[in-house]
Amino acid sequence: MFVLFLLVYLNFFGCISLSSSSTTVSPVFRALKTIIPREEEEKLNVWVAYFNLENEYGSPREDAVKKVFQRALQYCDPKKLHLALLAMYERTEQYELADELLDRITKRFKTSCKIWLCRIQFALKQGKDVEYIKAIVNRALLSLPHRKRIKFLSQTAILEFKCGVPEEGRSRFELILREYPKRTDLWSVYLDQEIRLGDVEVIRALFERRVACLTLPPKKMQFLFKKYLNFEKSLGKDNERIQLVQQKAIEYVQSSLPSQDNS
Repeated sequence: MFVLFLLVYLNFFGCISLSSSSTTVSPVFRALKTIIPREEEEKLNVWVAYFNLENEYGSPREDAVKKVFQRALQYCDPKKLHLALLAMYERTEQYELADELLDRITKRFKTSCKIWLCRIQFALKQGKDVEYIKAIVNRALLSLPHRKRIKFLSQTAILEFKCGVPEEGRSRFELILREYPKRTDLWSVYLDQEIRLGDVEVIRALFERRVACLTLPPKKMQFLFKKYLNFEKSLGKDNERIQLVQQKAIEYVQSSLPSQDNS
């Protein structure tokens, strides 16, 4: 309730440039100082609302936003605050400022997978070509800890699927799975992207490739067969391939049973 009051207060005085009105701003600063540490998210929300209002009413807008943002850095998590500023720039179509900000934060938070993915997503939305994206990916891989690399590459592939370049996402998943063929979680995410696109023959071919390789543990094979069956069922109850998938699952179970010596 307290934070809601602050947001209403800021909105009420939105017609004034907040960065230059001490009468308006002082109560906000005093209130922000009273928010205890466990309410950091609420404190962030107030500051974000604050520089969003400066973005709308400040004069000159860019300077007003920067002034509030610099002050907010004293009170909020820097990465979260930078991401909130980036979101505002993108939402209000200030793409040049967004691009400049991304250049800064990929240097400041160079070990953050999330930051690099924001850089990738922004570039994809701006229609940058394959070589441009490749350069960002290479820079990220040089900066990210090894443990974050698979997450970064798979999430980049997902973004490529979602941003209209599925052939690039497909190639990226193929490269990852060539190195980690038993990562069922990666196969599942890859399948989800193809299912979202809806090319039935491509989806079936991918399922067939995976279930044809019977080297995975039983639980993982069960997961894949269930996912395959659910996909076929989603196409309609009369789908003849439902029985085909069920039969493949039965054959797998039978082949995995210990052989019996009847002699």
